Amino acid sequence: MARETVDFGIDLGTTNSAIAMSTGADADIVRNNLRDEYTPSAVHINRSGHVLVGKRARNKLDADPANTHAEFKLQMGVRDAARGFAGSGRTMSPEELSAEVLKSVRQDVRRAYGEEIGAAIITVPAAFELDQCDATRRAAALAGLEFAPLLQEPTAAAWAYSAVATDVPRRGFWLVYDLGGGTFDAAVIQVQDGEFTVVNHAGDNFLGGKLIDWLLVEEILIPAARAAHPGLASLERSDPLQAANIAKLKLAAEEAKIELSHMAAVEVDVELSDARGDRIPFVHEVTRADVERVAMPLYRRSVELCRKALAEKSLAPGNIERVLLVGGATLAPALRDLLADPADGLGIRLDHSLDPVTVVARGAAVFARTQRLPHGAKDRAAEVGDVLLDFAHKPTGRSTEPLVGGQARTAQDAEAGARDWTGYTVEFVNTADNELEWRSGQVPLGASGSFTARLKARAAHNTYAIEFRTPQGTLVPTSPATTSYQQMAMEGGDATLSHSFGVWVEGNEVAWILRKGTELPAEGRIVLESTVEVRRGQHTGLIRVPIVQGERARADRNSMVGQLDIRPDEIARDVPAGSEIEVLVEIDESFRTHVDAYIPILDEEFEIDVELGRDTPDVEELRGQGAAVTAQYEELRRRSATSQAGRTTELLDAFDQRGGLEGISRELDSADVNPDGPAIAQELLRKAESALDEAEDALVLPRLVQEAESVRDWVREVIEEYGDGHAKSALREAEAELDAAITSGDPTLVDHASEAVRNVGLQVLDASGRLPVLQFMSLKEQLAASADGRIQRLLHEGEAAVAAQDTARVRNLVIQLRRLLPRDAVVADGSVDTTVRAQR
Repeated sequence: MARETVDFGIDLGTTNSAIAMSTGADADIVRNNLRDEYTPSAVHINRSGHVLVGKRARNKLDADPANTHAEFKLQMGVRDAARGFAGSGRTMSPEELSAEVLKSVRQDVRRAYGEEIGAAIITVPAAFELDQCDATRRAAALAGLEFAPLLQEPTAAAWAYSAVATDVPRRGFWLVYDLGGGTFDAAVIQVQDGEFTVVNHAGDNFLGGKLIDWLLVEEILIPAARAAHPGLASLERSDPLQAANIAKLKLAAEEAKIELSHMAAVEVDVELSDARGDRIPFVHEVTRADVERVAMPLYRRSVELCRKALAEKSLAPGNIERVLLVGGATLAPALRDLLADPADGLGIRLDHSLDPVTVVARGAAVFARTQRLPHGAKDRAAEVGDVLLDFAHKPTGRSTEPLVGGQARTAQDAEAGARDWTGYTVEFVNTADNELEWRSGQVPLGASGSFTARLKARAAHNTYAIEFRTPQGTLVPTSPATTSYQQMAMEGGDATLSHSFGVWVEGNEVAWILRKGTELPAEGRIVLESTVEVRRGQHTGLIRVPIVQGERARADRNSMVGQLDIRPDEIARDVPAGSEIEVLVEIDESFRTHVDAYIPILDEEFEIDVELGRDTPDVEELRGQGAAVTAQYEELRRRSATSQAGRTTELLDAFDQRGGLEGISRELDSADVNPDGPAIAQELLRKAESALDEAEDALVLPRLVQEAESVRDWVREVIEEYGDGHAKSALREAEAELDAAITSGDPTLVDHASEAVRNVGLQVLDASGRLPVLQFMSLKEQLAASADGRIQRLLHEGEAAVAAQDTARVRNLVIQLRRLLPRDAVVADGSVDTTVRAQR
C-alpha cells in the first residue's frame, strides 16, 4: 500500500545520524546493517573509489586520515570547504558528504523494510542559518530524497517526548536542552491545551561535545604524551605533520569521554609516531574528573544560554515543568548534576526517559506522520484508470470526529477541476478491531471534484477504506485506496524563526522586518528611503540594500545573507535621495526565504538574492581581527581602571570567564589544520566584538547622557523663543522618551532619543525660517576650500540669498549642495555598507 504521509525522520548529526519510522503516534528507530540504532557521520573512500559510511569509516579516522572525514556538518553552506581523499583523488563538499550519510540510512530502510523512500523529514539545529539549511536541502536531493522538509532539532525532541508523555499539564512550559556533537540549542516550549509551541530559542552553532573531545586532546593527552616521550616533544594540533597522531588522540578522547559517563577512569592506549616514523606506545589514564574539569566551562556556557532563553520570555526556572535532555553529551553525570543544581544550574526536573542519542530522529518521524506526501509521489504509485484523490486535511489531530477534504482528478487531467464530477460520490468506511463497521454515507462531489466529510475516529489509529462511485453507482479504484487518521495526545504548533531578519541601514543599525520567534510561514514588509541620489546620465550613485540576520544592534555584528545593488546603468530614470524602497521578506516553514525590493519611483521590483553560501574566512584576516579585538580589550581594561566603570569591569570579567582572548587564540592557532577552525574563530570573534561593544557602551553612556542633556537645554531655549503650544507638547513627549532611554542604560536608545529631542528643535527652527540659513552656513564652512566650480557658484548664490532673506532659495541651495558632498565619489565605487535608512 502506498504511503500517504512522509513517515520517516532523519537526525543528520555532527557525530552520529539516525533514521526512524512512524508507528502512528510514536516511532521506531531503524537499525543499520550492524544492528546499531545510529550511524557515525563519517565517510571513507579507498583508492579504487569505493565509499564506506558509518562505523567502518569512523574506525579509519586514525589509521587513514587522508582518506576519511567526519564532523563535516558544521561546514554545511561553506562554498570552498571541500574535503579531499588523497588515495582516489576525489574531493567532496560537506553537503556531498552529508548526502552519503543520508544514502546510508536510506539503505537501512530498504534493508529492513524493502522500501525505497523518496521523502523524509530532516532535522537541523535551531541555530542553523539560512545557508546551512539550504545546504541540508541540497544534501537531501543528492541522496535521492525528493521531498525533505526541515524540522528544528529541539522541536523534533518535543514531538518525541509528547508522544510518550503521560503527565502533561494543561498549561505549562518545557525547556529542551540539546547538547549535540557540534551544536547547542535551548528551546522554551509552551504547552497549552494539548498543543506545544516553541516560544523562544537560544543556541550556539559551535558549542557541542566535539569541543570537549578537543579540550581533552589539548589539555590532557598532548601534554601527557610530550612528558612521557621526548620523541613527541613537537606534538601540536596546529602542526600538519602531526595530523595522524592528532586524529588518533581525538578518536581516543571521544571514546574515553563516552565511557567516563558510567566509569570513574579509563585507559587511553594508542600507538603514535615520532618525527622519524618510529612507533611509540602511549598509555594514559583519563579520569571522569579530567573530563569534568575541561567540560565545565562549556556546560556553564550552555546554562547561560538556557537562562537567556527563559529571561527573554520573562520566565524563571520555577515556571518550567521539566527539562528534556537531548544529545549524547547529556549522558555525562557532571552535566546532569549541574543542570539540577538550583544555584549554579537550572534547578528544574530533568526528563531523560528517552534515549538522548536517538530522540531527535524519533521525534522527526512522529512529526513526519503529520505531513502528507506531495502529489507527484502518489501519482507514480497509481494504476492506470485510478481516480487520484488529493487530500487537503491534516492526517493527525486530537479530534474524535475529524473533518476531511480533498479533490478528485485523474492522471490525464492537466489540472484539478479539469472535468465535471457532478454525480460522483465518495464514501469512507472504518472497521476497527472487534467493532462494527462505520460508514460516512455517500458524499457527493462538487463539479470540480472537491469533497468534504466528517469522519468518526474509533481508535488511536484509524484506517478508512474509500468507495468511489460513478453517477451510475459503479465502484472505481482510487489512489490511495484508503486514508488514515491518527489521534494524537498532543500536537505541535507552527515552526518559528530562530534568527531575526532585517536590513542594514544608515548608522550601522538594523531595521528589523521579522523578529526571532515569529511563527512560520511569515512575511514582513518595511518601507525605507534612499540616502543617495542615483543619476542615470552622470553615472553616479548607488542604491545598496544589505540583508542581515542575527540579533545584534550593530549591523556589522550580524551575518549578512544578501544584498541588492542598483547602479545608474540599471535604471530608466534618476532616483532622488529620499526615494521610497519597500522591502518584502517571505520565509516558509522549511526556512526557504524570498526577498524583494520595490522602488515606486521606478515602478519596478528587484529580487534580492539571499546568499545561501559563505566562503571560508581567511585565517590571516581573522588573526588581524583577533589582534584588533585584543587591542580593544586591553584599551578597555586600561580605561576602566582609571574611571568609575564598575559595569565595564563586570562585563570584561564575564568575557574572560567565557573563554575570552584565550579561547580565540586557541582556535586561531589550529585554524590552518582544523577544517572547522576558521568558522569557529570567526564566530568567537563576532561574540567578542559584541561583548566588548557592550563594555564600551558602558563607558560611553555617561558621555552620551551628558550630551543629551546639553541638547535638551538647547531645544528648550529654542522653543522658549520660537515655539508654540504644539512644539512644547512635542518636546514633552520626546523628553519622556529620553528619560526612559537614560533609565534603560542603552547607549543606542539614548542616542536615538537625544536625536528625537534635537529634531523637535530643528523643526521649530525650520518653521521660523532660521534653519536653512544655519544649514547653509555649516555647509559653507565645510565646502569653502572645494575646487569644484559648481560648489563655488552655489555658495556665492547662497550668500546672496541669505543677504536677501530669501529662505526658500536658501533651502533649495542647501539641497543642491548636499548632493555635491564628497560622499558621491565614495558611493560611485561601491565602497559603502548601505545607502538606505529608516523612514523619517
